[in-house]
Amino acid sequence: MVSKRIRILGCTLLMGTLMLDVVVVELQWLHPATVRPSDANFLNNPSGNGEVLVRLAEKKGQPCDLIFIGASNVAFWAKEGHAVWDKYYAPRNAFNFGVAGDKTEDVLWRLEHSNLKSIAPKAAVLFIGLNNFSDTPRDIAAGVKAVMKKTNSVFPGIKFLIVSITPSLRATQTVLKANKILKGYADDKTIFYIDLYSQMPQQGDNWKGLKPDHLHFTAEGYEMWAEQMEPVLQKILPADSDSTPETAPQSKS
Repeated sequence: MVSKRIRILGCTLLMGTLMLDVVVVELQWLHPATVRPSDANFLNNPSGNGEVLVRLAEKKGQPCDLIFIGASNVAFWAKEGHAVWDKYYAPRNAFNFGVAGDKTEDVLWRLEHSNLKSIAPKAAVLFIGLNNFSDTPRDIAAGVKAVMKKTNSVFPGIKFLIVSITPSLRATQTVLKANKILKGYADDKTIFYIDLYSQMPQQGDNWKGLKPDHLHFTAEGYEMWAEQMEPVLQKILPADSDSTPETAPQSKS
C-alpha cells in the first residue's frame, strides 16, 4: 500500500513538472521572435561580425561618445558613407556596431555576447528593423524597444536617437505603421526620433538616396541621414570643441 502511494505521488509530481514545463515554453513563445535573442546572423555572416570585433578591439582604451547600432546601412558607413563619417562622427569618437543582415533579435544576441566594456558611449544611434519586414509592425517596434532596453543595461543612462525605417521594395505599409509606433517612443529627453523616411521621396521606381538595389544608401543618402541627425546630436552630446564638427551637414536643394 505504501509503495503504491509513493508511485501515485511520484506520477503526480512528474505530471505537475511536465505541465509546468509546457507553461514555461508557452509563455516564452508568447513573446515575438523580434525580442528573443538569436545567433542566426552571427552564424550566417561571420565576416561582418568579425569586422565588428576587430573594430571593438581597436577601440579599446580610446574615448567613445557615440555608438551606431543596426544592420547593413549602419555597417556601410564604412563604405558609401565613409566621407560623411570621417567628417562628422570620427571627431565624436563614434563606434560602428552595425552588421549586414541583422534583425532586432540578432542585435539583441550581439549585445549579450559582445564584450562592450571597453567603450562607454553617451548616445546611441539606433537604425534597426528594416530586415524584420516579414514581422508585424507591433512586433518590429517591440524588437526595437527590446534593443533599447538591452543597450541601456549595457550602457546605463545612454540616450537614444531612433532612426525611422527607410523606404524599400519591402512591406511599405508595415514600415509606415512600425515607424508610427517608433515615433511614439520618443520623449525628447532621453529618446529622440528622426523621420528619415519622409526625407527620401520616390524618384521613378526608386527613392532618393538609395542605390539601384532599392535598399542600401548612396553617398547622398548618408549625407541626408547626417543632416537629419545633426540637430539632435548637438542637443544630446556634450559640447566639446575637440569632438564636435565645426560645420553641420547642409541640406541639398
